[in-house]
Amino acid sequence: MTITLYSQYFNNSISRRLGRRVSRNAAKNFSESKLDELLRSINAKFEVRPAKYPRAPWLSGNIYVVESSLKKSTIIKMLERKLL
Repeated sequence: MTITLYSQYFNNSISRRLGRRVSRNAAKNFSESKLDELLRSINAKFEVRPAKYPRAPWLSGNIYVVESSLKKSTIIKMLERKLL
């Protein structure tokens, strides 16, 4: 199953209404390189592309296309726990 993760899901500077999906405390520790490391640590095959999140098109970021058998919400929760 292919899952799409936007870097804005983990961005501390935007609100949940604009797309953040993790707590502010977890988002404080976010960086693009750290997300790469975390995805590698859960043995996920992924590809990174530059993209803009539809709810906040003025913010540039990356899109992570992840191949995984897990649900998107499960992966986001796993990454959030590792960011804390």
